[in-house]
Amino acid sequence: MFNFFRPFIFKFSPEVAHSLAIKALKLNNFPRKTFKDKILETTFCGKKLSSPVGVAAGFDKNAEVYNPLFNLGFSFVEVGTITPKAQYGNPKPRVFRLEEDEALINRLGFNNSGSEEISSRISKETKKGVIGINIGPNKDSENRIEDYVNCFNKFHSLADYITINISSPNTEGLRDLQLRGNIENLIKKIVLKREVIDSINKKPIFIKISPDLNDDQLRDIALISLANNIDGLILTNTTINR
Repeated sequence: MFNFFRPFIFKFSPEVAHSLAIKALKLNNFPRKTFKDKILETTFCGKKLSSPVGVAAGFDKNAEVYNPLFNLGFSFVEVGTITPKAQYGNPKPRVFRLEEDEALINRLGFNNSGSEEISSRISKETKKGVIGINIGPNKDSENRIEDYVNCFNKFHSLADYITINISSPNTEGLRDLQLRGNIENLIKKIVLKREVIDSINKKPIFIKISPDLNDDQLRDIALISLANNIDGLILTNTTINR
């Protein structure tokens, strides 16, 4: 199917093509597809999935089309990254095709409609599968850890799991949160907020990390995550290497 549509899609810039895909999915005229093969079944966040295949954060940034994606057969969809306030992201053009490498350069920078609008949208629509919510700070935030805590609080009741995005290379200084002292401080405050909200039914928390970390950084993140009962790591965000 992609080979058929590729010449048409490639007439547009990557960001316009992405917008067209979102608009097409909003039509939601897709019959529901499910996997019947028992070998694909798995359990994730305490829920049984028909397959382990889902959609990563970055496609449905504003939680507009997660149910149409479930209709296509995906078992989970992670929306976002969502910041407390709406923001435009980095100046355009900010997505570039590398056709020979079958790859993209992504410099979007957390463009999204903001936590207020997106949380309202999710609360009004019954989800058909497992939904993860990926959160991050605003570019101009004076307290990024507070941004994470506020987003966690807002989306706690709406998500099946929440991802703490500390690894995008497109928000200046964000990756500094992966340093040992910074990530420990952030994780402790998020976990404390989870305890305050509901100490029994603890919402799964995942940390999304960079592919560009060295062995010492990876060890530190693993040990800190284990020590603070983080449920898992998401590997990985965008690389800055070629």
